[in-house]
Amino acid sequence: MCGRFAFFQEIDPLLDDLGAVDLEDPRLRSRWNIPPTAPIHVVTESIDKETGEVLRALRVARWGLLPPFAKDEAFSSRTFNARRETLGEKPSFRGSLGRYRAIVPMDGYYEWGRDAKGTRKQPFFIAPADGSRLYMAALVSWWKGPGGHEGPAASADGAFLLSATIITREATGELAEIHDRTPVMLRREEIDTWLDTGMDDRHAAQEWILGDEHLLDDATLALREVDPAVGKVGNDGPELLEGPQTLL
Repeated sequence: MCGRFAFFQEIDPLLDDLGAVDLEDPRLRSRWNIPPTAPIHVVTESIDKETGEVLRALRVARWGLLPPFAKDEAFSSRTFNARRETLGEKPSFRGSLGRYRAIVPMDGYYEWGRDAKGTRKQPFFIAPADGSRLYMAALVSWWKGPGGHEGPAASADGAFLLSATIITREATGELAEIHDRTPVMLRREEIDTWLDTGMDDRHAAQEWILGDEHLLDDATLALREVDPAVGKVGNDGPELLEGPQTLL
C-alpha cells in the first residue's frame, strides 16, 4: 500500500519532462511526510471545453478519492489507495477509471516492516536508487459535495474539490517482505498512455493497468531504514530520511 510519501524535488524539471502547465500551489513544495487526506500533487489531462485542446496540468488534490455519492470529506480517509485488480468493480473508483486518470509524482514512499531482530516495526523509505522521481498511477474525481470548498484542492469558484487515490498492486520480491501491497509505479514512457483522454473506456483502462509490462523495474529501487519519527504526521524535514541504504 502507500500511506505516506515524500515529494521535495524542484517543480520546473517535472513540468518540462511531462510537458505540463503549472496549476499547483507553491506553498506545498518540499514535504517529506505526506499523509492521507493531505493535499498532494497530481498530473492530469483534460479537454478544454472552449478550444477542444488537451491540457496536461500539475494540480493539487486531496489525497483520498471522493466519488459523487460521498456525503462528506471524511469519506476520503478510506479511499487513499485503490487495488488495481478491482478498480472497475468498486463504485468509488470505476467512474474515474475511464475519464479521470492521473499520475502522482513523488520522490519515494514509506512502508513499515520489522527491524533486523524482528522485535519492532521499522519504517523504510523506498525510492529509485539513482535519485530520480517516481510516477504512481492514480485516479482523480471532482467532488461537488456541499460546495463552498476552500484550500488548494478547490476549484477557483469553490464549487468542486479535486480528490485522488493512488493505485496499488500485489507486491513481489523483496518489497513483499515488507508489505503485501505496493503502489503501481509506471515507467516514464508509459505515462502518456495512462493519461491519454482517448482511452475513455473503463474496461480498456482496467485491462491496461493490469499489465506488468508498464511497471518500473523493482530492481531500480532502494530501501532505506529511516527515523521512526516519520510515524508521527506532525514531523517533517529531510532528517526523516537519515539511515543506511540497501539496494534491492
